[in-house]
Amino acid sequence: MRYCIRICLLSIVLLLPAACGLPGTVSGPPPTPTPLLAPYTAAIATAEAGSDTVAQAAAYYERGNQQFELGDYPAAIADYSRAVELDPTHARAFNNRGLVYTMQENSAAALDDFTTAIRLDPAYARAHKNRLRLLEQQGTAATASEQIMRELAEGYAQLAALEPANRAGYLYRQGSVLYGLRDFADARRAFDAALAAEPQQVDALYERALLNLAENQTEAAIADLDAALRLSPRAANAYYARGIAYSRAGNPERAIADFDAALRLRAEYAEALLGRAAAHHAGGDSAAAQADLDRLAQLTLDETLETTMEALRRALAEEP
Repeated sequence: MRYCIRICLLSIVLLLPAACGLPGTVSGPPPTPTPLLAPYTAAIATAEAGSDTVAQAAAYYERGNQQFELGDYPAAIADYSRAVELDPTHARAFNNRGLVYTMQENSAAALDDFTTAIRLDPAYARAHKNRLRLLEQQGTAATASEQIMRELAEGYAQLAALEPANRAGYLYRQGSVLYGLRDFADARRAFDAALAAEPQQVDALYERALLNLAENQTEAAIADLDAALRLSPRAANAYYARGIAYSRAGNPERAIADFDAALRLRAEYAEALLGRAAAHHAGGDSAAAQADLDRLAQLTLDETLETTMEALRRALAEEP
């Protein structure tokens, strides 16, 4: 008997109260866990017992978040939709429903929801970013409309105002989009503002230099490229662009030096080879120009480069 009592006491210490059949102990399987959605459903029931529609919307929003986490997208959309029906000012419910639509690849519905969230809460940075991410995806398509690109540029400007710490980066992106639209005046304003916020924004320096070249402001382009190369001395594209600028300025020697630098960094840089061939031709070194063209002929070129190369070949052939 004592032996059994000692065994039972040991069982208690080991948290195994059912080992000796002690009175009051319960044996059997562990209790069933509470379903994950149960607390949220209970909160909805509690809210619906009252008349506060904002509280009801909040309860549906929270359950929608849980449905989203569980990957039940139709249920999440249903809860978010009920939330905005009860509280049409619930910006976060619109934003999160937009995220679910994005997961379902319903871009039009997602964009509508992100836009509504921003209209309801203009300072809601996350909604701005979600909308921008979607616009960026659409903007990379070859069929992207000018309207999409304009909205993308405006979105960058809005985030630049909301996040001063990232202002320069957003303004650079805005300028890049506007430059692609050939809206040079607004692109320049964006690049200027980006560089005012962060003078070492090398991408803005480089793209403003390209804008200067497009508008035949050669000296300004060279100044921007000088600054960009001080910050990023291994940028082959900046050497190439400065080589073009020096060629336009009538300085083939400086142009050739920059094309050389670009080609040291990127051996098969077709544009730099063609630029150097043209600079050699302008400087009177036909043999060096022909050597670059022969080397260029070994590369795969797009139609524009092919046409320019052939024009330069003809020019060389016509020399006395």
